Amino acid sequence: MYLRIKEKMQRHETQYFILLAFIGIFMMAFCSYTSPAYYFDTSPDNNAFFTVGKAMMHGITPYKDIFEQKGPYVYLLHGLAYLVSHRSFILIFVVEIGVLVAAMILTFKIARVMKLAELPAFLVAMLSPMLFLYHPYYNYGDTVEFFTLPLLLLLIYLIFLLDQHQLTVSPWWFFAQGLFVGIIFLAKYTLLGAWIAFYLAYGCYLLVKKQWRLLGQLVLWSGVGFLLATVPWLIYFLATGSLGSFINVYILFNTKVYMTSSVSFFSNLIQSTILVASFYLSDVFFFLLGVGGTLLILFQQTILQRRLTRVLYLAAFLGTDLLALYGYQTGSLYQYYQLVYFAFFVVPFIYFLNLFFNWVRLPSVDDPFIILSTLVLSFFLVLGVNDNVTVSRLFPNNAAITKRSTRKPQQPAQIEFGNIMRQQSAHPTLLNYGSIDMGFYTAADAVPTTYYFQNYNIPEKAAPQILRSQRRVIQRHQVQWVVLNTPTKQSVREWAGNKEIPGRISSGNLNPGTSKLAKSLYRHYRLVKTHRQVFEQVDVKYWLFERKG
Repeated sequence: MYLRIKEKMQRHETQYFILLAFIGIFMMAFCSYTSPAYYFDTSPDNNAFFTVGKAMMHGITPYKDIFEQKGPYVYLLHGLAYLVSHRSFILIFVVEIGVLVAAMILTFKIARVMKLAELPAFLVAMLSPMLFLYHPYYNYGDTVEFFTLPLLLLLIYLIFLLDQHQLTVSPWWFFAQGLFVGIIFLAKYTLLGAWIAFYLAYGCYLLVKKQWRLLGQLVLWSGVGFLLATVPWLIYFLATGSLGSFINVYILFNTKVYMTSSVSFFSNLIQSTILVASFYLSDVFFFLLGVGGTLLILFQQTILQRRLTRVLYLAAFLGTDLLALYGYQTGSLYQYYQLVYFAFFVVPFIYFLNLFFNWVRLPSVDDPFIILSTLVLSFFLVLGVNDNVTVSRLFPNNAAITKRSTRKPQQPAQIEFGNIMRQQSAHPTLLNYGSIDMGFYTAADAVPTTYYFQNYNIPEKAAPQILRSQRRVIQRHQVQWVVLNTPTKQSVREWAGNKEIPGRISSGNLNPGTSKLAKSLYRHYRLVKTHRQVFEQVDVKYWLFERKG
């Protein structure tokens, strides 16, 4: 055993992967808000996932007992993160490191099947993080889109294997793809476009060619993987009596309320196409890799030799691009939805860099100077496309932490308020009013006691029961603490919401207004603390209220 491990450690590939692991740790420490290098992960979505995951670990059933519209795998992961650390995202940080390292390793693997030698393949893998951490598409981190990247790269790798092995691969590949489909279906199903297109195109080909054995293998092994990922959740929902709630929230609410478009299927596809085209035309780099690179793969037969595999690649590419934005319109689109596009930048990225490596004539053996220079360049490029580090602990008292002019070390509102709540109560009850989860449930280690523990980025008239329920909680003073926000220059009594988008959360995760709530709020609660900090370029004041008596 020892000799076998020693032999593997001496292999070039293993040494490359170890170095990539260290690169992944270092880069994620700078780029992800889940990193200990940051004061607190202020991402609303990340905290919402953590809050629901925590609720799960306390026996609260998602969709039935607490409202949130992502898939159950997202909450399971964050529930495990809560068990590891009640008030931090350290497990998510470790998972994100694994995701980035896996993406780099798969970039190396794809480069190798594209006939690159070990050194140029390794250099491409070292440079690839700039694709996966590109801000604002990689924003705070901890998104389903980011976790999906290595799964998409595995699908691309499978297409290359099919191309080079006469469509004959181990059935375990199809089992893995079916497993991924099940996981993504129960995490964020709009990211399934690549797999839907791949299975339709490949299945139709095998059906037309009457290759029954391969078709049966595809269906059987993929089906087993899919069932393994989904049946346990079906049992869970049946056992907890929450299957109906799951369907109503995760399927119906997302498709009928959360998606902003209500036009026909064909019209939604046209709208998606417009958004995708706008993305590629917005940046020369995106156009070169996304449009130019895809055309290169289709017409340059030295990359994928079979017409079928070129069709499979194109189908996966288009499926990802179109379904990721299906049902959304300009102005309601969040850029992180498009991070999955970057998986399809990898093959053109490899091809163009290989042309450069051939031109400069890289040595056939490892060159420490070349490797070190590429490493430095990679860090330089990542910092060029992702400036998250400017709000980390490396920049004390930055505007995302406090707007106070002081040399004394400060903490963000989340930590400051969280400390107050935990000092006053061992098990604080809290309402995050009017905004997507601002992180105070996490900082206070508070388990939500209300069904609508937060608001959502939808018009109030689309789901009036959400804010109605939150106001009722305050009127009946059912929680010990209430946290809300306003623009810095307006008080709780003055803030009536953004008049341009009435009844809706506005920039900075600002709630739709507190002026009508103020009378009831001040009757039952007293102001304990305020705190100013910048969130998403908006100067925000956070207010902490405690129940009277």
